[in-house]
Amino acid sequence: MTGLRGHFAEKAAAVGAVVTSAADAETARSAVGREDGDRVAAGLFAVAETGSVAVALPREQRGQALLADRLWLLVPAHELVPTLDDALARIERLVREGSPYITLMTGPSRTADIERALTVGVHGPRELHVVLVG
Repeated sequence: MTGLRGHFAEKAAAVGAVVTSAADAETARSAVGREDGDRVAAGLFAVAETGSVAVALPREQRGQALLADRLWLLVPAHELVPTLDDALARIERLVREGSPYITLMTGPSRTADIERALTVGVHGPRELHVVLVG
């Protein structure tokens, strides 16, 4: 991957996400995991600067996605923005248009205790896979 896609993939990999590409939606759906604990969701757009993906899941899907062992986010490749400022402007517009709950997901869930012991997957997916579609 080169250019903006390559930059996104590099940043996402640095925070523990796995990034792949698929030519079209059908190919993407066949590439996603099928194991217990896998969930698939649509990403609104991706942010090259941070390796993040914006998602706006309905309440009934939010818990399943955040508690998945492995979350697969399918993101249209043309919905890749270069900077966090671009992403925040887009989120502001989406909220004004009525999207009440938009989350930027950056890699798998991570948390640490007071002794700095890092744990992955406590507050969200243990693995995050991003498929850039198109």
